[in-house]
Formats: sequence, structure tokens, C-alpha cells
Amino acid sequence: MTVLTEDQVLETLSSQTNLNDFLDAANVILLSGIKQFLPQLFINNDEDIREFAVKPLLAKSGPLDNNDVSLRLIYALGKIKKSVYADILLFSQLDEHLKTSSEIVEFHEETVYEFIQNLRCVTGNLLMFQSIEKMKFAGFEIFNNARYGNLVRTALSLAVTDLLKELTHERNADD
Repeated sequence: MTVLTEDQVLETLSSQTNLNDFLDAANVILLSGIKQFLPQLFINNDEDIREFAVKPLLAKSGPLDNNDVSLRLIYALGKIKKSVYADILLFSQLDEHLKTSSEIVEFHEETVYEFIQNLRCVTGNLLMFQSIEKMKFAGFEIFNNARYGNLVRTALSLAVTDLLKELTHERNADD
């Protein structure tokens, strides 16, 4: 399992041109972080358990190769905070919703702003969230869809890295 650096995560996310692609990439990255977290739930450093029970659970197309299922398991076992669980679940749910529609959502659209308003990892960063709000509601002479969209993409990218840090923090807290 490859561990991405923060720079690699930010580079991957910043290269996405719309919310649909961004959410696809973000959910792959978040699933990778969740999969890094999962083995500690099962293993007491027993090689047999790791090889014959855990690997098949985490394998591609295994039952835990899914953000929602894996996330719910970690949360149900009390291993992550509710806010982290809720934020990652929101990323996953919006991604699934957009996959069922043929609509391409741009970063400056109202849907994205509504999504951001529900993410604790964005609203918790007061400076970032206030900057987004100021730019969104600024007069037309200041407001620019491209600038606003870039700010939103940056905020969402930082949200993903924050969630990964939370997963790492929670995982290390159990060690």
C-alpha cells in the first residue's frame, strides 16, 4: 500500500478541473488513508491473521475496499471522531450522487458552496471559510468565477489533507 505525501495529495487534487473529478481523486486518496488505518483494528502482530484474514478483507474488491463500509467500521469501533467520520462520508456521498447524474459541476457553482458549508474541516478553518464567503458574496467587479473556483479547490484540497492527518493522528493515538 503506497503512502502519498502531502505534496503528492495536493498536486493530485489541484490538477482536477471540476468537482466530479476532484471528488473521484479525493475519495481514492481518502480510501487509501482509511486502508492504512484498518489493519491496526485487527492485528496483534500475528502473521497468520494478517495473511489469511486481513489481506482478503482489504484486497481490491474485498468487503473493506469501500469508503462507506470501512469508515462505518472504524467509527462504530470508536476509533475516529464523529466530525472526521461525517466529513469523509460527505465526500463519499456527494461523489456517489454526482456519478449518478450526467452533470459536470464546476468549483464556483452553488452546489459546491453548499457542500463546503457542511464540512467541518472547512468551516473549522475560520480564515479559509471567511475568505470563501467574502469572495462568493463580493460585488461583481471583484468576483471572478475562476478565482473563486481556485479558492474553493484549494480549500477542499486542504480539507482532504486535514482529514488524512486526522486519520493518522487517530491511528497513532491507538499505538
